[in-house]
Amino acid sequence: MKKIQGLIGILFLLSSCGEAVTNDVESFFADSLTGKEKSELRLSELEGLLAEQPDNQALWVEKGYICKEQYDFVCALDAGAKAYAIDSTNVEARMLYAWTLMNKPNTQLVDIERAKKHYKYVLSVKANDPAVMVELANTFSLTGDFETAFKYVNDALRVDDKFRDAYVLKGSMYKTQGNTKFALSSYQTAVQVDPDFFMGHLNIGWLLSETEDHVLALEYYKNALELDPESINAYYGVAKSYQDMGQFDEAQAYYRQLLQVDPDFHYAYFNQGIIKQYFQAQLDSAVYYYDLSTSVQPEFVKGWHQLGEVYLNQGRKPDAARVFSKVLELNPDYEPTLLAKEKLR
Repeated sequence: MKKIQGLIGILFLLSSCGEAVTNDVESFFADSLTGKEKSELRLSELEGLLAEQPDNQALWVEKGYICKEQYDFVCALDAGAKAYAIDSTNVEARMLYAWTLMNKPNTQLVDIERAKKHYKYVLSVKANDPAVMVELANTFSLTGDFETAFKYVNDALRVDDKFRDAYVLKGSMYKTQGNTKFALSSYQTAVQVDPDFFMGHLNIGWLLSETEDHVLALEYYKNALELDPESINAYYGVAKSYQDMGQFDEAQAYYRQLLQVDPDFHYAYFNQGIIKQYFQAQLDSAVYYYDLSTSVQPEFVKGWHQLGEVYLNQGRKPDAARVFSKVLELNPDYEPTLLAKEKLR
């Protein structure tokens, strides 16, 4: 399963047995990045301690959970596997290892099934633990068995009706099933239970953006940005909401702030190009921003295509032809460029 990258939606997709399981859901069971500097300092300390005490399971477990909180799945998997190997009966180590199996790069169906067995074992030891129930429910959701997944989630809520992650997983499953109304309700309940839940605010913003309620989406994106002032997802959500509302000066201001956090976020350049091209009639500025988007992401097909469109609008046909040829080198079937080349002829 992939961690959240850029602006990923919230859909589960399970491939056939033996193939990678791709999951566009962000990790719902890891808290948002808080106290990052403190965590990195502790990680550095743990590296030194583990060099001296490589068989210290408690240190490996601690390292694994810090890596989990930081969405460092490779680090978490390494620590979880080593902790589990030292003593497989340790519940914390087993929980960590099961979680890393589901969240490692290119997770396979067999990994999900292994994680499921681990969680069932832990639940036999820690009966009626809502956290274990929700983790186990997630393994069923990832294999498409939503009926069983909902059963475990509801069991968890009967034990603790304020258990945040149960509502988060319900939101994810409802979203996967296309029930936006119930998905929103579940995420909003999660945020009511935990107002500082960064990913909850972000998820609600995404869902509201999909329903084109940009005013309310903006509110949740701003909440997320207050909780994590360095989140490119939150910055992008705020900027794009302003853009969709036609408030272009505000949108560009937030795109600029985003680029201070991540100068290589190519969509921040691209969307400013869109604003300049289509809403402010500043074609030279549009060229400038599209150039930037493709310079930081040379295989960004949409950026190259829009650059060609601007050249075409400016009457710069040789430049347009050159850029459109570049697009088709990257994607020979890119339909907007195929149509534009016909228009160019």
